[in-house]
Amino acid sequence: MKLISYIKKFTQPILFLLLAITFGCVESITDTQTSTTPTIDVWSPKTNDTVKVGKNTINYQAADGPSGQGLSFYELYVNKIFVKKYTQNTDGTDPIIYLEVDSTLIHTRINYSLKVFNTIGKSKESKLQENIFVKDKVPIAPSSLLLTRINDFSVTLKWNDNSINETSFELWRRDLGNGTVVDYRKIKTLPVNTISTTDGNLSPYIDYFYKVRTINESGSSEYSNEISTSSLPGGPWNLQAEATGTNLVRLTWVDFVVNELGFQIERTDPFTNNYKVLSITGSNVTEYIDNSVTASNSYKYRIAYFTPTTQSGYSNEVSISTYYTDVLPPTNLNAFPLSGPALKLTWTDNSKNLSKGTVIERKVEPDGQFIEIGSTASDVFEFIDRTINSGKTYSYRVRQKLDNKVYTPYSAILRFP
Repeated sequence: MKLISYIKKFTQPILFLLLAITFGCVESITDTQTSTTPTIDVWSPKTNDTVKVGKNTINYQAADGPSGQGLSFYELYVNKIFVKKYTQNTDGTDPIIYLEVDSTLIHTRINYSLKVFNTIGKSKESKLQENIFVKDKVPIAPSSLLLTRINDFSVTLKWNDNSINETSFELWRRDLGNGTVVDYRKIKTLPVNTISTTDGNLSPYIDYFYKVRTINESGSSEYSNEISTSSLPGGPWNLQAEATGTNLVRLTWVDFVVNELGFQIERTDPFTNNYKVLSITGSNVTEYIDNSVTASNSYKYRIAYFTPTTQSGYSNEVSISTYYTDVLPPTNLNAFPLSGPALKLTWTDNSKNLSKGTVIERKVEPDGQFIEIGSTASDVFEFIDRTINSGKTYSYRVRQKLDNKVYTPYSAILRFP
């Protein structure tokens, strides 16, 4: 009995020491494993989200363990199958990772996960993101939108259909005229594969701007190019009209005839809208000033040429509205030479905040014609002409825009030098 007691007395402390060493080693191994294992969390796409065919950016956050030596690479698994490896950026930042979805998976549900590895081979896999619905990719935008007038009140629009997966088209329109702007809004939804449509009940005195886009379940494409009624050519005549204030309309056209005796100018009555002969000009004339108009009225014009025996068909029609009040022209037009060579123009705005901008025109002396070389916003009263050449003389004039094709009178002409 004494011997047994003696053995217990000396072996129990040894046993406790061995147990302490053993459990201490296990805890140390566990701590090391935890401190060197990376972490990863996926923010989107998440379970029950939707994705589109093509590239979908995965938003995630990854970090190495406190005792790790840096992240190395990532593995992407879709439907639990490895699909792609992404390497950590050389500057230590996380790479952009895409969930790339093939068109064969449209209208199915998928799952995915990301697995991150560090440089010592430790890894961690993110939570599995499940039940993610695959939609079709956004359609390609239409292009080459064209516009043709049917008459003063309707237009035809045509475009190229560049997509194969649209479910509809949207026609959008903006209205500009009579001092007001109605911003872009959807005016028509059209079926799949549509390449043209018409728009009616228009006013001949308003400029209409159009654009079109495609739609499917994933959203809308970019818009097509913009087209407007104001950009329509006037055929060989190219008859144009602009108003100056309340009581003057200027008409210009192309004289493409070689044997005319003159031109017959016609204008609608603003109350009956019926055409009446306004004036007869001589041959080779390309401009007419109508100073018999009144404030806040709308007019249409057309012209025809005549020979000793016949009268031609009519030109394109143009519409114009006069302004409701007279506005003084810009004054104090000055020029200051700059290095370059260049010329800085300044002027005084007398429009009392009615101006929508200033138009700058220039001609090269002695035989040039005035042409528009630039414009400014409504609150800018200077312009730098960087296209002048040394040794030439230039004349400048400016006027301010009040509305669509409506202007103040011109400033006095400035000659430089």
